[in-house]
Amino acid sequence: MNKRLVEFDYLRGLSIALIVLGHSIFLWLDGFPLVLENLFRGGTGLFVFISGFFFHRVFMQKFAYVDFLARKLQLIFIPFVFISLIALSLRCVGWFWYGHSLETILLNCWYTLRNGFVLYPHWYILFILFTFALSPLHIIYARLNPYLQLVLLLLFSLVAIFMHRPDSNINVLQSVIYFTPFYLLGIIFSCYSEVLRLWRTWLFRLGLLVMAIAIYLQSYVFVHIGNYHDHAFTYAGVDLQFIQMLFGCLVMLELSYRIKPGAFANHLCFLASLSFPIFFIHPLFTMGIENLLDLPVAAEWVKSKSLLAALTGTGLIFIIQFYGSVAVILLVRRYIGQRSRWLIG
Repeated sequence: MNKRLVEFDYLRGLSIALIVLGHSIFLWLDGFPLVLENLFRGGTGLFVFISGFFFHRVFMQKFAYVDFLARKLQLIFIPFVFISLIALSLRCVGWFWYGHSLETILLNCWYTLRNGFVLYPHWYILFILFTFALSPLHIIYARLNPYLQLVLLLLFSLVAIFMHRPDSNINVLQSVIYFTPFYLLGIIFSCYSEVLRLWRTWLFRLGLLVMAIAIYLQSYVFVHIGNYHDHAFTYAGVDLQFIQMLFGCLVMLELSYRIKPGAFANHLCFLASLSFPIFFIHPLFTMGIENLLDLPVAAEWVKSKSLLAALTGTGLIFIIQFYGSVAVILLVRRYIGQRSRWLIG
């Protein structure tokens, strides 16, 4: 039986907070510092890294492909469909409120659904399910010698650096190729965890150095905001955000090792246990906040170039999205119990 790795509970709690924080930086807040925005974007890579680690550490022990996929469909796809139906219903109400005809509403529904998701962050669900479907290949990778593993990790990373994330996150296959290095890195850290623990300090320093260089180049030299998105075969430069995210996994893991038991650690474990439901639900709050910020009464504030307004606004949006989601989860679980996993993950 595997010993529970509490540092990965901390890491999962930090990663879901980072993902929601990245989704809390709204484009209307023009005063938000570019360097901070580039630092806070990219929590998805950390989430994928954790998935790769636990695929090897937990699921490879007694792997049964059909059972594995069936369990993932139950815990991920069914809640994805349920939350998507809620979001689409709310959008239909909004379109009706603004006077759109039934034909226009149905057309809008088609335009929304043809992308594969209703709420924007939920592109991740189809991507991660596709990744899970490729599990037999990941098992082969985990059993290769370490030199071949590193070569494949490097090759996939080079492809991702020049390919970038898909435009609007619609191309699932491109997302799979782009994020595969994070999954493979997680597998490597599980395969060689005892050896890599001996190199923790040096990996942490290397991760900090590469992160700092990547953020500086992206923010002050090439002046690029956030993640790099483009069509797969269109050259648009080096994806510095990918480099930052990949080495950021080393940094975040080491920081998780250094968290001491206590109130903060317990809270991270609590958030880790809610990580997928938080991911599913928080875009509903995003949708509501976007509608509020579009109101005339908010127009002047959200277009402010003030640093204080941007930081305060982002902080408030984060708290509303993050802990609003937590409140919804606890309420649903209180009244539905374990059956809530079918609805919200």
